[in-house]
Amino acid sequence: MAVEKGTVEKRGDKFRLRVTVGYNENGNPIRLSKTADSLTLRKAYLELDEWIADLEEHGYEDVTTITFSHFYNNMWKKEVTTTLEPRTIREYSDIIEKRFLSSLSNKKMTEIKPYQIKDIVMAAQPLSKRSQVLSRKTKKRFLNALSSVFNVAKDQYRIISHNPVSDVKLPKEALKKKSTPEPYSIEEVNRLLTALDDAASQKTKAIVLTAFFTGAREGEIAAVEETDFDFINNTVHFHQRIVLNDKKQYLRRDGLKASDSKIIPVPQNYMNFMQGFILINQEARKKLCINPKHKYVFGSPEGNFELPTSLYRNWIRFVKRSGLREIRFHDLRHTSASFLLADPNIPIKAVQELLGHKDYRTTMNIYGHALEESKRAASDRFSSLLRD
Repeated sequence: MAVEKGTVEKRGDKFRLRVTVGYNENGNPIRLSKTADSLTLRKAYLELDEWIADLEEHGYEDVTTITFSHFYNNMWKKEVTTTLEPRTIREYSDIIEKRFLSSLSNKKMTEIKPYQIKDIVMAAQPLSKRSQVLSRKTKKRFLNALSSVFNVAKDQYRIISHNPVSDVKLPKEALKKKSTPEPYSIEEVNRLLTALDDAASQKTKAIVLTAFFTGAREGEIAAVEETDFDFINNTVHFHQRIVLNDKKQYLRRDGLKASDSKIIPVPQNYMNFMQGFILINQEARKKLCINPKHKYVFGSPEGNFELPTSLYRNWIRFVKRSGLREIRFHDLRHTSASFLLADPNIPIKAVQELLGHKDYRTTMNIYGHALEESKRAASDRFSSLLRD
């Protein structure tokens, strides 16, 4: 077969190769297109010459007759070696060959429809006995693998103008209610405080007490600095937090999740302990002769903050070592709120401000069970006034 014409076109920062391989019954040219691997115009033309030679040697099928099996084995496998990681290629190949190839093998690429793809995915069954059903996440991975085949056909070979996988919508799974551990009871809080005195390191004790007495979130605790502690008025000022950005990097951000800042009053004995803990940090910096801009209470002497995930790991190690019931580090915040709300003398407004909720209804919705307990306690107190 003789290829009549070849061109190289600049498309953004890449080059597109196009060849005319014949004409259809209406006299319109039949063209093939692909994106060049080359980054320079000269090399793109060399790549075009090689592609034309390959077409002339091995022949060409009308794009309307190319089957899924032919395209997968002869075109996709060749092209993805430059665009996908080897591990991804192996995973996608395994999915395509086990899940799609037998059903789509002889179908023409131009005729495969979204409903056919969806039928195959929805009918798929686990290949091992470890699970009885396939999760929606697994089915979406099937679609990702298949989509890569059609993307090559669309973007590099122009065999199709639209990827049919993009129109496949999987039904959403019924939301499973997450089982959140119950906050510690008053008895468990007493066991926790005893374990902190008996078995915890100074840092672990400081972290856990801060979480319990302030009700702060992990990111807020990780970002608290020495200057945020007011030892005269016995308060802790939270005005910044450590967050994970879109690039999966942790950084410090001004303000809190629901407000600019909050000032939390705390017990005197807690402040006494924290004053001693902060003094240890100050002595460590003095030995190193450093004075960082940010002096994070739970960070390094050099001024690096502690990651919120590290606070969680520290907490889990302590819980297991102490034989306490395992709850999340965040559940210390729930424990703190429930502990306070169980006392009918403490107004809900005070707990709302402690937690940093913008609306008291948020506090009500989350801690309604504790409020019911406080109402019963108040009722019992009124009952004691009545005489038989």
